[in-house]
Amino acid sequence: MPKASPKSPAAFEAAMEALEQLVARMEAGDLPLEESLREYQRGMELVRSCQEALDEAQRRIDSLIESPDTSSVSADPNDSTKVPENPGPDDVPF
Repeated sequence: MPKASPKSPAAFEAAMEALEQLVARMEAGDLPLEESLREYQRGMELVRSCQEALDEAQRRIDSLIESPDTSSVSADPNDSTKVPENPGPDDVPF
């Protein structure tokens, strides 16, 4: 069976839902041994797939943190529309 990684949030959510349903079926204890083994194998594929998607999301977050896109940030230090990097309670405009 080809290894498919969830490429979108919807695909990731669908894989998680399939995994939850698979676990519920296995926990019910009504499956024959061979079917339990197939379900276990499918579950491990889903776990790997979801973990890969989470790892990729983490890499993207880390990349954004390490080198933020500064092209959209104003170079004017007096620009009031600029969002502070680490906003404190006094930086909230409410």
